Amino acid sequence: MGKDNESPINIFRKECIRIGVLDNNGEENYKDVFCLFESINEDNSLETKIKKLKSDLAKEHFELFTRKRFLELIENSFEGFQPNNDFELKITKSIQDLFSQYKSNLLNIELKTEDQREKVFKEVKLSQDVPEFIGEDMRSYGPYKKGEIVSIPLRNAEILIREKVAES
Repeated sequence: MGKDNESPINIFRKECIRIGVLDNNGEENYKDVFCLFESINEDNSLETKIKKLKSDLAKEHFELFTRKRFLELIENSFEGFQPNNDFELKITKSIQDLFSQYKSNLLNIELKTEDQREKVFKEVKLSQDVPEFIGEDMRSYGPYKKGEIVSIPLRNAEILIREKVAES
């Protein structure tokens, strides 16, 4: 994500120097980067037009830079990458927490589906042989042997229990 995991603004500054938006004056001063984002008073001088074009190019490049950097943070956070700067470390931790929460929620959804199945179906032990029958849902069930434990729709299980053909 940059040489020796340097600060993102320094990486962006070097990128601006590389593409010619900033001059390399040898200073590690970020003021020149921030000046690129200041509003420029419109006049028709060539110098102002150049500043405006550089500013627009820097803004566009900054948007691409931040998106790319953020996507790298997302991908690297799954591989245990720990950035050296506090801001990106905080972002990486948040991404890892969100991902853990996402996985937990997916698992909870699966468990809730199982809970619903348990409420709709009931396991019963048959106290006698049961021939094939059509349940309330108009599906065919059976034949079942005495002593078998079967999972059938709750309503059908209640009928079999009431008729003393099965027990819970």
